[in-house]
Order: sequence, then structure tokens, then C-alpha cells
Amino acid sequence: MYVGEDQVRVARERYGVPPDVPVEQEILPWEMDLIERVCGDTRFHDVTIFILRGEEMALIHKPSEPPGAFWAPTGGVSPGEGLADAVRREAWEETGLQVEPSRYALRMQALFTCGSRRRPWTSHVFLADHVSGEPDPVDTDEVESAAWVSFDRFREQVAPVLLSSGWGRFCYRLKITECLYEMLGLSPLTVCRRPATGPQHDVG
Repeated sequence: MYVGEDQVRVARERYGVPPDVPVEQEILPWEMDLIERVCGDTRFHDVTIFILRGEEMALIHKPSEPPGAFWAPTGGVSPGEGLADAVRREAWEETGLQVEPSRYALRMQALFTCGSRRRPWTSHVFLADHVSGEPDPVDTDEVESAAWVSFDRFREQVAPVLLSSGWGRFCYRLKITECLYEMLGLSPLTVCRRPATGPQHDVG
């Protein structure tokens, strides 16, 4: 499940050269345990997909997350799969929407930390146009619901829920979304810096 330079090159040639943004994110012990258990020593990446329709984006909610916690669909790239194909597949599985990638918007070069533990991570962030369908997750084991969320609603209602969780992963996702808002010329979000405690749930 390693994303190689050839896959990145193909995506850059078709969808644009993204800025590389380094970030260090402290996460909770259970979050680090979960990443190590699920991803092992083979996966150090995700594709993150902002599906846009006018002033809205399609976001997901997972079963064990706090009520009102919505965030962009994410997932791994399968062996031999291109980044754009991973975007289409993950969008379909997690939201039920048919999409078409439009821009390779960001490559977030992250380092997750937990005490002395370290985990490098890269998020390949894409913008995608809505082609057809309404939010209705296909992979209902992983995703409980999906919805169109306006930029204003995310800032005013969803971001505070993610912030109050204290989860490092949500802080990281907010940092990515903050970059999106900056790209789109929207009023900025406020991102959290230090995680607290919280229950376990799925890796994106």
C-alpha cells in the first residue's frame, strides 16, 4: 500500500502540482495504537477528498464518532491503483457519490507524535467535482452517514465539535480543511493544537 513517485508524477501531470505542507501533530496513545495496528509497517498515507458542489462539500460521519462530527472522506490507495482512481473509489464507497477529481490540491507531509513515538504520514488531498448521486454511503460498516455541509455550517457547527473532541486526528483534519478554506478564499478556521482524551474509533 505504498504510494510511489510514479503514482504521484501521473497525478501531478494531470491534476496539478500541489504545495508540500509539513505539519507535526500530537495524537493520543490510543490513536497511535490504532494507526499501528490497522496500517502496520506498509501504509503511511491516505487520499483525502473534498467533494464540492457550489458552496457545499460532502462529508462523512463514522459510527463511533461524536454526534455532529463530520469530515472529508479519506482512505488508502490499493496496490497498483492510481491516486485519481483511489479518489473515485473512496468517494463512492464512503459517500455514494460519483465524482471526478479536478485538482491535486495539497500534499500534507505529517509527522504524528505521541511521547517518544513517531509515525510519518502523507495525505494526498484532492478537490473533486460532484458528477451524480446524493450522499448515501456504500460501505456502511465504516461510514454511518454522509451529508452535504455548507462552508459556513462547517465553520460554525462542525469545527467546534471536532475541536472539543480533543482527538489529535481531528486536529489534523481541521488543519487540512483550513488549507482548503485558504485556497478557496474563505474566512479561516481555528485549529486546535493539543489533544485530550477520548474513545477509540476507525482510522480514515
